[in-house]
Amino acid sequence: MKKGLLALLLVAVSALTFGISALGAGTGNLVIHFQAWSGEYDDLGNHTWAPGLSPRVRDGVDAFGAYWEYNDIPVGTEVPFIAVYWANGAQDWSRKLTDDVFIPASAIQEDKTVHVYIFEGMLGNGNAKVYVADPDRHNVLAVYYDPAGAYEEGLGIHGWGWTYEDDAEIGASQWGTPSQLFTVAGRSEADIDVWGMMLSAKETWAGFLVYGGDDATKKTGDLKPESGFFMNHGVGTVDIVYIVNAGDGVTNNSNVFTTPADFQDEAFSFKLLPFSPEEMSGTYAIDPNTLVVKTSAAVASPYAAATTDAERVAAEALITSWFQIKEDLGNGQYGPALEIERVDFGKTNTTLNTFVIALADGSELDNTKDYEVFFDTMYPDELTEVKEIAVTINVILPSNTPTIPETVISLGANFGDWNPANAAMKATKVSDTEYTITFNVSVTAAYTTFEYKWTQGSWDVTENINSGNRVFVLSNTTDSITFNDVVTAWSNDTDATNTKYDATSRFPFIPTNASASLALDLDTEAPVLTFVSPLSFVGKAADQRIIEVPWGQPFDQSLFPRYSVTDNRDGDITSFVFVPKGNMSVLNTAEEGDYTIMLQVEDKWGNVTQETFIFRVVKGE
Repeated sequence: MKKGLLALLLVAVSALTFGISALGAGTGNLVIHFQAWSGEYDDLGNHTWAPGLSPRVRDGVDAFGAYWEYNDIPVGTEVPFIAVYWANGAQDWSRKLTDDVFIPASAIQEDKTVHVYIFEGMLGNGNAKVYVADPDRHNVLAVYYDPAGAYEEGLGIHGWGWTYEDDAEIGASQWGTPSQLFTVAGRSEADIDVWGMMLSAKETWAGFLVYGGDDATKKTGDLKPESGFFMNHGVGTVDIVYIVNAGDGVTNNSNVFTTPADFQDEAFSFKLLPFSPEEMSGTYAIDPNTLVVKTSAAVASPYAAATTDAERVAAEALITSWFQIKEDLGNGQYGPALEIERVDFGKTNTTLNTFVIALADGSELDNTKDYEVFFDTMYPDELTEVKEIAVTINVILPSNTPTIPETVISLGANFGDWNPANAAMKATKVSDTEYTITFNVSVTAAYTTFEYKWTQGSWDVTENINSGNRVFVLSNTTDSITFNDVVTAWSNDTDATNTKYDATSRFPFIPTNASASLALDLDTEAPVLTFVSPLSFVGKAADQRIIEVPWGQPFDQSLFPRYSVTDNRDGDITSFVFVPKGNMSVLNTAEEGDYTIMLQVEDKWGNVTQETFIFRVVKGE
């Protein structure tokens, strides 16, 4: 008995000692920075439930975005955070910009002010990344965005002078092996990942470049003090650079920005991407009947939401209607739209940013003329008056759900003030494991997002969701709708840590409001024919390209010159070279003299290249 009491006493003393140690660790200050892609911060606030911290509208706006300052936070405190707009003195949960974000306890450092950075866009996609600046060093927050969402698997940085080089798992950057430090920072309104990384400098000459492993895959040039970046080092300061992918081999840093507005305009504004000859991508005509259109941001696909053949046909027609190709007559005048036979796209994709347009016979493009591509999607209008939509949700509960009469099953929802005790959010019992609830929601917007979670009458016991909430989106054309849910586990189950599941998201097709136009890039360049043998006239003018042929003997085919042909659109078309009939196709080895021979090749656009050389028939001595 005494031994047991002594052990218990030791445990108690240990716990007391730990508690005193924690209290003695002191407090620190935290500045939370948040960037919304819209740049709208007037009513932006937060929600936090950390002990002693109060949610409120942002304290101010700086060059990065909104910020909140919290002082005297006990060391070891994890700070939860949600970015949400406020209205009438409280959070407007229909305008939330993040799921639950958890600022790590390690960010609170005794007697120091630590700045952390969070971006919009992880709503419904898990917890957002928190980028924590080192309060004792100069820091660089780098943002990288590919408007097409085509992030390369090995993309990273080559850096020098940063503290990450001291990390045994990462180590110093070795050329050819990118340091993959980027993580997903948020998501754009086009539902494309935005990448970010926080670097802390240990040298004043610290810098980096973004690349895929070699010079050809560089996405930036050197970002360093000598090139105008990261010049003013200071303790705890943060430089921010925004990089928009502009293709491979980009080293002039024209795609690197230092203000959110410039970055957002370049990265998120909807446009048709111009043609890139090096990558053969963008918006261009492949041949007179076929063109590719690539957009800077993905748009929602109506085809992905179609479930019947009739709906699929209608979806294809809708997508085709987004495009018009017209001849540019100059002075803002255009000819009639060319007839489109069909538009091809990724039919399994939920969003689209690449289309192949086939023009009908008789509507071919003429590369002696100028054309413009017009892109315009459909978007429903907002209502001028509020509309009520009846929503019914049926739910099946796990068998361990309490069955006593006092058990309450209700919704914690943004349409019920996030209050599970709200009488309007209480579900009606159908059986021990089945409940149903019907309620009305008010809408005016074309599409409105709603969030909720099943509870046992309070936030003490909720369904065991990994993160976030259940989501559904209603169109203002809807009159009533029914959803069916299944709750598989509760948060107070004994095995709750192993029974978490993902929330249900119900997103209907939401047309993307997007329009843009771009001059169509046509092929006006002729193929390039290059002689590769004989060496005696490689690189020479036509009148110097001479091959001697013996007089009076049959022509030796091995004497015919070798050549290759490349075209800027069609690639290698060497096999299409021919000798056109006529005076420049004749060789008579029975008669001395010079015979000019012509080689001709034509690409898909009718661009023609002709090159000549001379067969000189000579008698032997």
